[in-house]
Amino acid sequence: MNVRRSVAVSAATIMLGGGLALAAPAANAAPTDGPAVQDSWSRLWTADISGDYLKSHGQWVSQGYKQPNGSRMARGVFSCSGNGTAKLTVLNLDTGQSKSKTHGCKGDRYHVDPVSYRNGETVKLILKGSKNTKVEAWAGR
Repeated sequence: MNVRRSVAVSAATIMLGGGLALAAPAANAAPTDGPAVQDSWSRLWTADISGDYLKSHGQWVSQGYKQPNGSRMARGVFSCSGNGTAKLTVLNLDTGQSKSKTHGCKGDRYHVDPVSYRNGETVKLILKGSKNTKVEAWAGR
């Protein structure tokens, strides 16, 4: 096989492989809207927080939790509906690193940018708002 044909075949293989990777993401991969793209994301847990609870307490704070071994990032996802806004913060208690996202309650899912995580560290999610809100905790590898 000559060099030109070898280069053309290699380029076609790379382009085809890249196209397939974009067309078929992992089954449990969460959409990414932040700067860091992860190989895979796994949903750890979900919670439905009532608007009445948020109005009377001002905020909801999850228990501290540890992510699965091998996780490098923690992220939160939230959705709410009705007039108002919600703010979700992902906090790594051991490093103090936190990321937040504030959005209007329009029924869409909003992703908080990932926070770095190492094995054994503790993460909390903090929600502020006044509407019924679904919160999800995700671990990235």
